[in-house]
Amino acid sequence: MTKPLDGQVLTSALDTLVKRPLNQADDAALVSAAKAVWYSNSDLEGELVAFLSCHTDEVEVRRAGYLLERFTRFTCVSDLRVSETLNALELVAHWTCGQPVTPRTVTPLRRRRDELAVSWGLSEGLGLKAQILMPFQTRHYEAEQRAMFS
Repeated sequence: MTKPLDGQVLTSALDTLVKRPLNQADDAALVSAAKAVWYSNSDLEGELVAFLSCHTDEVEVRRAGYLLERFTRFTCVSDLRVSETLNALELVAHWTCGQPVTPRTVTPLRRRRDELAVSWGLSEGLGLKAQILMPFQTRHYEAEQRAMFS
């Protein structure tokens, strides 16, 4: 059995993830960040404040915002945690203060970008990296994690 996630796991994972394009994300850091959002009781706002205090690069901050919002779109996350995450993301929105990028033309399916990434002003998304998270959102795994963190 794995030990429960403690404070700053999300901050540490985001530190690793935002340094490279998202489609080249470190698998272990991606899983750690997702599990911290989905299953831990960590203070997301506090962790995001810690993250923002160390990151001045706007692309890195946008990547973090994208990832956190993307994690809220998986079915295993509770409504309460989605609400907490979206509230924490307001910090990122205030920090970036930039206008989201909107696609100008319709692009062929094979070249279409992740619309959530575009809304965060990014030209990259997780792409196929999201498949790495699939084993960690099954009902069985979710039940084990919820029991561990309850």
